[in-house]
Amino acid sequence: MSLKRRSAMFVAAAAAVLVAMAPTAANAAPHTAAASAVVTPNSSVNGSISASEILSRAASWNGTPYSTTAYKYGPGGDIAYRTDCSGYVSMALHLSSSLTTVSLPSVVHSISKAGLQPGDLIGVLGAGTSGNAGHVLLFDSWADSGHTQYYAWEDSGDAGVHHLTMPYPYWPNTSGPSPSLYQPYRYNNESGSTGGGVPPWPNVVEGNTGTNVEAAQYLLDDHGASVATDGQFGADTLAATKAYQSAHGLGVDGQVGPQTWSSLIVQIQEGSSGDAVKAAQLELNKYGYGLSVDGQFGAGTESAARAFQSSHGLGVDGQIGPQTWETLVGD
Repeated sequence: MSLKRRSAMFVAAAAAVLVAMAPTAANAAPHTAAASAVVTPNSSVNGSISASEILSRAASWNGTPYSTTAYKYGPGGDIAYRTDCSGYVSMALHLSSSLTTVSLPSVVHSISKAGLQPGDLIGVLGAGTSGNAGHVLLFDSWADSGHTQYYAWEDSGDAGVHHLTMPYPYWPNTSGPSPSLYQPYRYNNESGSTGGGVPPWPNVVEGNTGTNVEAAQYLLDDHGASVATDGQFGADTLAATKAYQSAHGLGVDGQVGPQTWSSLIVQIQEGSSGDAVKAAQLELNKYGYGLSVDGQFGAGTESAARAFQSSHGLGVDGQIGPQTWETLVGD
């Protein structure tokens, strides 16, 4: 929920990174947020919201002190939000209450670095991220052509709400989570996304057939369900999906959409085995790799994963994580 860094530590880390990167004066933190001018609000609570409105709401709190106990109204005065990092992001997204880093995954889904757009989130979210174990901030735009730095809106313990230049994905050597744990996310109700690298998660619903249905069935079984992996989204798959959603605090609609896909997938790599591997092998075969769907992540599956990543502009590591899963399923 929060990231409490002392000012001295923040400044030291910032100086070390920025000196190493030798940025121009225009890229030095903090950054003037001219691109985030306030626009007329058009969203409703928990409704569809544009990236420009997310950033305008973020800018409206510029200079607000950080607190885990204080509350402040967002633009329009309809909801009071907690003034820590996750409460700040909840305000920017125009949610009905202040979520935490633990609960924010219920309203966002994973995206790739290549797919980052203004108004997206970068953070350490999910189970086990309460207190100093989690943090979240808002992506504004890239600060350099190499995508090693970006402009961000952040609410932090040392500076409150401010707009700054950040090394991707986050400062090293802070008292909070390791930078390697930070991942990009997009609000499920953000409107007007223009893509950029990774196709969106599909909605798989009752009556659908095909590879994505079968992959979803394998993933459900990997989490303890016992549905037939026949590629037919019938009553049994619907019931298993609803049961999974209920057990994991997701909206229970029986559809395998962005939230459910993001929750179902697991990181797999060479040496992994089981139904999640079968799902990945099945999806890779959709692109012509001709793998045996045996649930064993061996050299052949790793080679196919690397080839797929290379051909789709992803980081090539041979592991199937959130970005690779989303591209496999969504393409």
